Amino acid sequence: MSASESGLVEASKRYLMNNYGPPLAAFVSGSGCVLVDEDGREVLDFLSGIAVCSLGHCHPAVTAAISEQAGRLVHTSNFFANEHAPDVARRIEELLGLGEGRVFFGNSGAEANEAAIKLARRFGGEKRRRILALEGGFHGRTMGALSATGQPSKQRPFEPLVPGFAHLRPGDIGALEAEIAKGDVAAVMLEMVQGEAGVVPVPDEFVLAARELTAAGGALLIVDEVQTGFGRTGQWFAFQRLGIVPDMVTLAKAIASGFPVGALFARAEVAAAFQPGDHGTTYGGQALAMAAAKATIDALIELDAPSTARAKGERLRAAVERVPGVAGVRGSGLLLGVMLEQPLARETQAAALDEGLIINAIGDSVVRLAPPLVVSDQEIELAASMLGRALARARIASEGEA
Repeated sequence: MSASESGLVEASKRYLMNNYGPPLAAFVSGSGCVLVDEDGREVLDFLSGIAVCSLGHCHPAVTAAISEQAGRLVHTSNFFANEHAPDVARRIEELLGLGEGRVFFGNSGAEANEAAIKLARRFGGEKRRRILALEGGFHGRTMGALSATGQPSKQRPFEPLVPGFAHLRPGDIGALEAEIAKGDVAAVMLEMVQGEAGVVPVPDEFVLAARELTAAGGALLIVDEVQTGFGRTGQWFAFQRLGIVPDMVTLAKAIASGFPVGALFARAEVAAAFQPGDHGTTYGGQALAMAAAKATIDALIELDAPSTARAKGERLRAAVERVPGVAGVRGSGLLLGVMLEQPLARETQAAALDEGLIINAIGDSVVRLAPPLVVSDQEIELAASMLGRALARARIASEGEA
């Protein structure tokens, strides 16, 4: 049954807002790298809910942790401690390797970035309010995070934005140096890989300069690891490849296997700027969410997520590079941008779904691949074959229209 005929799709179109566009399909169950739609059709998921389900769908340890915790205690509010939040924060601190810090838990990557923006301004004081971010960057759709996002097409309908943000071209070290020299910059905020811009790595020399210039100029460095974190790019966190020490790191997506959790880690002296009442959220860090996060992180550690992503990523890259119509592959680990020879990304995405493969078009000529880290070699080869057929179908259709 096509998506247009699906009962769940039609119900969604009738009752839900159209901010995501019409649903492409309706899935009712999943296991590992496979999703099952309402008609029982199996689809290979090479997007992982946008880099969220790194352990695949319905990982047994995470499912058991959520079920057990839901039967004991779900929520009490942040007036009280719970048994899992300190453990999850400790695990994050250990994996980051940045020394002693503190963690704020929210419900999404956007919330983590909102918290980072507020903490940077609180730490900087009245004389340091400006946030420098990068053109092409994406940090979320809430108003502060949207203001940091360097994509005018996403910002324009919601202007005026939050004041105090400036955007630099990735790689323009001279402009970065000039802005920090003004003495009013609270923080520089960047992704190591700009996922929503087409899986575009930010130049290493720019990241290294950002750390050096912020440290010398009294500003903070915030690294957004929402999409790249927890092993996906072949390191626990993408910044670790360069050996830098950020002041803050924002996290979400893979942290809890799809349960809504976001986190901000800040070095202890930076985190101390937040005082009671400065920031909060009703649901962040509650017992059920933290049970999901704890089980997920433990399973990722057992899997050795970074080495797994490196090995599987090399195999996936090699398989995709052999596909006719592919111009190249960028990214690292299991976060890859497949560059097409023709501007057929959206047509290829649609054809891939018909073939039984979920991928994601980013712009006209790039599709994103971010399969679960538990993907098998057989599934990688199958996905490459499906992608090849989808590209061929898209190319034939475009030639027919011409």
